[in-house]
Amino acid sequence: MKLYSFRFLLPFVLLLIPVISLFAEMKTIYLKNGQIIRAEILQQTATNMTIKTAEGKTIQLNKSEINTVSFNEPAKLPQEEKKPVQTEQTPIPQITEAPKPFVNFHIDQLKRNDLEAYFGLGAGRYSPETQGLPVQTQNKIGLLSGTLPTVIDKPTHSPELSQTYGAIYTWRRWSGGITGSYLGNRSTYDSHSYASGMMHSTGSFPERQSSLKNEISFLAFTNERFDLRPTIGYQYFWGQSQDTNLSTSYYMGNSLYLYSQGVMKFNETLKGYTVGLKATIRMGERWENRLEYHNLTLSGNQDGSIVSALVPANLSQVAFYRQWQNLSWNANGFHLLYRLVYRITPTISVYAGLQFYEWKYSLNSDQQYLYSSKDGLIGVDMSNPNAYLVQQKLMEAVAKTINSESRSAILEFGMMKRFEFIGKDQ
Repeated sequence: MKLYSFRFLLPFVLLLIPVISLFAEMKTIYLKNGQIIRAEILQQTATNMTIKTAEGKTIQLNKSEINTVSFNEPAKLPQEEKKPVQTEQTPIPQITEAPKPFVNFHIDQLKRNDLEAYFGLGAGRYSPETQGLPVQTQNKIGLLSGTLPTVIDKPTHSPELSQTYGAIYTWRRWSGGITGSYLGNRSTYDSHSYASGMMHSTGSFPERQSSLKNEISFLAFTNERFDLRPTIGYQYFWGQSQDTNLSTSYYMGNSLYLYSQGVMKFNETLKGYTVGLKATIRMGERWENRLEYHNLTLSGNQDGSIVSALVPANLSQVAFYRQWQNLSWNANGFHLLYRLVYRITPTISVYAGLQFYEWKYSLNSDQQYLYSSKDGLIGVDMSNPNAYLVQQKLMEAVAKTINSESRSAILEFGMMKRFEFIGKDQ
């Protein structure tokens, strides 16, 4: 009976195996809300279905929520939306370049209230009319008596250190101040004269010139690139030449007859009015061209002397010889200045430039004296003073026919500093 019952149930068991296996396999359940679940069906009724998900969770679904059930795996499994993990980050410091400060180089020329001071160094050259004039006068007079002239070789001038300086105060259109210079060089003197013998004189000595000028100017025209200022001033000049080792050798035949060692000094003073123009041409914010031209109307005098010890070759009749002169004259000329200025800051600048002076003399009076410890005043007849006066007038007339001029030049490099004064209206 038992065996029979088993044989009877066997067909039903075989039919249930696929059904059981259907429930045991993982299915893909598509819900109407779009969700996809991969799960094993545990039990179902007409209205409900109990499933076990791949994660091991048991869920009971209402069949009205199910769209389809499939034995195939979905083409793409649903993935839970992952929220980005917010990690605490240390803020990276931003390195920003500090903005460069704005530098204003502009100067309102109509509202200026400042003092500009400058100082420069360079090389100077001074070519005055000193010892040349008395020799040229004597040569012309000597021609009347048939005396051979003294030949003066062209002197050399070696530039030496020069200085320029000044301070100019400017208020609105008006400017005024003081400027000056000091320059010099080492010069040579070489002359030859021929009478009964040959006389040769040589010397090497420093020559110096100083100047000082007071000036006032007015800003007549200005725009972004150009300024023009008429100017008037009063200028002084001091010149000096001093040779402490002037030597003279006098030869008769082929032998030395006389030797002289002496000191030569010339001092000159000139002063007068200057009238001119100043112009500034700006190139961008930092570069400036400054030009000045001044006409010079001067007057002054020159004092000169030569003191020598005359020593014969046989040492007999040693004598002292002195020659001096006093000149009074007028001079007319010009002064030219150019400076290239670079502004490092709005108030500090450097510059390079050139100055040049030239004037020609017009002689008013000339007095010359020659004295020897042996013969007294040479060429002066004390018993006939009128003859002496005539001789002096003759020398003066001759000297007035000689063209005399002086020149000086300065090559300079310097620095300027501008001090600004802020007023209530600025």
